[in-house]
Order: sequence, then C-alpha cells, then structure tokens
Amino acid sequence: MNKIAHPNRAITLWLFGTCLLIWLMIMLGGATRLTHSGLSIVEWKPIVGIIPPLTQEAWLQEFAKYQQFPEYQLVNQGMTLSEFKFIFFMEYAHRLLGRLMGLFFFLPLIWFWVKGQLSLGMKKMSLIVALIGMAQGFMGWYMVKSGLVKDPSVSHYRLTAHLMLALVLFATLFFAGLRHVYPHEKQIRGIRSTPVMLTHFSALAIMITITYGGFVAGLKAGKMYNTYPLMGGDFIPYEWNHLTPVWLNFFENAATVQWTHRTLAILTMTLVLLAMTGLVRSDFGKSVKDAAKLMIVGVVFQVILGIVTLLHEVPVSLGTLHQGVAVIVLALILNVIFNIHRRPYNHQS
Repeated sequence: MNKIAHPNRAITLWLFGTCLLIWLMIMLGGATRLTHSGLSIVEWKPIVGIIPPLTQEAWLQEFAKYQQFPEYQLVNQGMTLSEFKFIFFMEYAHRLLGRLMGLFFFLPLIWFWVKGQLSLGMKKMSLIVALIGMAQGFMGWYMVKSGLVKDPSVSHYRLTAHLMLALVLFATLFFAGLRHVYPHEKQIRGIRSTPVMLTHFSALAIMITITYGGFVAGLKAGKMYNTYPLMGGDFIPYEWNHLTPVWLNFFENAATVQWTHRTLAILTMTLVLLAMTGLVRSDFGKSVKDAAKLMIVGVVFQVILGIVTLLHEVPVSLGTLHQGVAVIVLALILNVIFNIHRRPYNHQS
C-alpha cells in the first residue's frame, strides 16, 4: 500500500460503512426469510423495481402477480391486500438496501479512483468486490426464482450461497479496512505456534458453522426440534439416516442438518476458546490479547443466543439477531488474525 502518514478517513468510512450496510443487509435478509416475505416480489427489475406500487390499482396488479405463484396458492390462499403489503415491503426494503449499498460502494470508488487515492492493492480489491457484489445480486434473484416453481420454498443451497457471498464481501472489505487503518504495519507471515494454528482453524470452523446455519434456515430445520441438548429425547435424532445415500442426510435431511449445526457450534466454540486462551496466555502483545478476549465473549454469547433462539422456536427477533451476531463473530476472528500478523504486536503493543 501507499506509505502515507495517516489513513484517509474518507476511505476508512467507505470501507467500514460498506461493511455496516452488508451487516444490515444480512440482518434484514434474515428477517425477510423469517417473515416469509422473500417470494412476495415475483419479478426482478433492478432499475424500475426501485419504485414500489403507488396507487391502489398498482397494488392490486402486484398482488395479482403474486397470486399466480405457488406460495399464494398453496400457503397464503385468502391473504388480504394489507397482509400482502407487509411481506412486499419486507422484501422491497431488502432489495432497496441492496441498491443503496451498491451506490454507497461504487460512487466513492469512482471518486477515489479518479483522484488517485487508491493504492494498486486497493484497486484490485475493489474490482474483486465489484464482481462478487454483482454475483451476489444475481444469486439473490436466482434464489428467489427457485421458490417460484412447484415448491414455494427457496433452495437451501442457493440461500446459503447467497449468504456466503455476503460474508465473503464483508470479510474482504473488513480486512481491507483494518489494513487501511494501519498502513505502516507490514503483515508478518509464517508465524508458527499452536494458538495461531488453532486460530486459523477457528476461522474455518466459524465459516462452516455459518454455512450450516444457512442450511438450517433454508430447510426451516430450526423449528423441527426445539429442545436442548436432546432432540426428541436422544442426542442424535432417530431419523438422521432416513435418506440414501447416507451422506445426503447431512445436506438435505432437516433433522440431521439441525443436529450438525448445533454440534458444529459447540465444537467451534470449544476450538475458539482453546485458541483464544492460548493467545491470552502467550507472549503476544496487548492488541492480540484484547482481540482474543473480545472473541471469547462473542463466541460464547452467540452459542447461548443460538440455544435460546432454538428453545423459543426461532422468533423473528431472536432469529434475526442470531444471524447478525454470526457476522460480528466473523469480524472478531478476522480482527484476531489481523492483529496476530501485525508487525508491532510482538511484545510491546
């Protein structure tokens, strides 16, 4: 990166501001799913779709379109126009925030690029983010499209892909933001110690656990067993192997997917606690130890929140919060990794 005396505050705001919008998008996406609003808008109109129905006639036309698809015919038969407006505005808000996020990212990007304020690395990162962002928009519609056919439920694979693309965007921009805030601090590679190794495995475990969270959401598996730690009186649900071949159960059997997610959550928390405790007890500097302590609080809170959400049968409020905290946990582990590899941390920071 360019060797500047201080980070450009506008670029800092741009990077972390986009992260904030992605986080809000993920939260709103969770609320949209939990209120069964995601299939209320049956057309993808990136430009003209920014304007919602403004007259009674326009609303009736939009409602008539919705009535032609399986969700209305099989699930919401008899829904009133007022009820339709609620789910419409939930999905509309989600799509509108996506458009605003695009503007928030691209307009400053053009300005910084023209003014020569971006390093070569920042330019490459921005182009990658732009490509992933466009893929994310397409994946969102591709996901919705899967629920507009015979089964009024979106593909849990597409939903999870949509979520993971959002997380990749968030992680890329968040890490770029950290590097921008500390422009003079070279990233050190090849640090070998057990806590560092466990920390990197923890990051991978967090991503896998969130992936299974997406599967749980897509399969509506969170409402299948609402007891903890047992599932129907057993640690492993009796129908865990009902599908053949057996491995398919871990991707398409709702009971097995829920068991896998809750088991991964405990294993991930254990791995994180081992890694962070090791960092706190090591000779790493204050920045690493503080980041590790925050990570401990974050992962424990997330697991407790997940259990409470499950026991309450995944209400919209708790389900949305659980999804949002997952992103915060990802940010916390990225912060730990960043601080581990900073030059100043070794013994004095």
